[in-house]
Amino acid sequence: MLNLLALLTHSVRPITFEEIMNRMGSQYPEAHEARRTSFERDKKVLRDLGVPFITKTLGGSDAGKTAYSIDKSGYGLVDFGLTPQELSALQEAAALVQTGTSWGKQAVLWLGGDVAAPGTPAVAQVTSASDILPTLWHAITVSARVTFPYHNKVRAVEPYGLVSRNGFWYLVGRDSVREAQIVFRTDRIEGNVETGEPGSFTRPANFDISSAIDRDPKDFSASSEHAVVRIDAGVAPTVLRDVGDEAIIAAHEDGSVDVSVPCGNTVAFRTWLFAMVDRAEVIAPDSIRKEVMSWLREMAEAN
Repeated sequence: MLNLLALLTHSVRPITFEEIMNRMGSQYPEAHEARRTSFERDKKVLRDLGVPFITKTLGGSDAGKTAYSIDKSGYGLVDFGLTPQELSALQEAAALVQTGTSWGKQAVLWLGGDVAAPGTPAVAQVTSASDILPTLWHAITVSARVTFPYHNKVRAVEPYGLVSRNGFWYLVGRDSVREAQIVFRTDRIEGNVETGEPGSFTRPANFDISSAIDRDPKDFSASSEHAVVRIDAGVAPTVLRDVGDEAIIAAHEDGSVDVSVPCGNTVAFRTWLFAMVDRAEVIAPDSIRKEVMSWLREMAEAN
C-alpha cells in the first residue's frame, strides 16, 4: 500500500490499473482477477485512512479506461482534533517509549510523530531505561559542562536546553571545539554522558529554546547537513522543480541526476526520499547512506 501511495503521489498524470500493475506487478498476485481484488482492497484501505483518491475516465486511444491519481492538495495528516499541546505531549511520550506494535507505530506516524525501531544502532531510540536524558536535564539545571561520544568524536558541550521535535529529543548547547551553538539528537549519542563541575558556564541571557531548531516536520530546506542523492530519469524533472537546478551536482547520460539536498530534518528527508521508492539512492555522505540502509533493513524485517 505504501508503494502504491508513493507511485500515485509522484506520478505527473493519472495512471491506469494496467500501468500500475506494470510497475508494481511483482507485489500483487499473478492472476488478473486476484490482482484487481488486491488493488481494490488497498485502494479502499487508503481511502479509509483519509487518502484522497481521484478516478478519471480517459479518452483518445485509452477511451473508457479508468485512471487513478491522488489529490496532493488534499493529502495531509488526518485531523484527530488534538490541540498543539496534546500533540506535543504525545510526541514527547513517543520519544521515550518503545512502541512495539505495528499499529502503535502507525498511529504515532499518522499523528505527526516518528518512532525509531529498537535494535537499529543508526537511529537507536532513547528509551525510558536510558540515563541520557536525566543526566542532561541535571547538567542543564546546575550549569555543568558535559562530554559524550557523537559521530565517532568526543564532544564537550555547555548544555543550554532540551527540546522534543517529532518524536526525538534534541540537546542545544555550545560546542567548545566549534565554538558555536550546535544541536545534537540525543538518540545519536554513542555512549555515556559525563558531567563536569556545577556552575562551570553561564547560559546566554537571550537564549530561546523554542526557536533553537526548526519546528516544521515537513520543511528540510533550512539545514546545514546535506546528502547527495541520485534521482532516476523518470522522476528527475519533478524533483528538480522542487529542489531547483542549483541543487544539481552531476547530470548523467541516462537522464538521471545527482542533487544535493538538506537532510538534517530526518523525518522530512526520509519521507521525501522513500516516496520515490527505488528511483532515488543516497550516494554520499557515507554516514547518511548507512542510516538509510538501516531504515530499509528495518522496513524489510517488519514485512
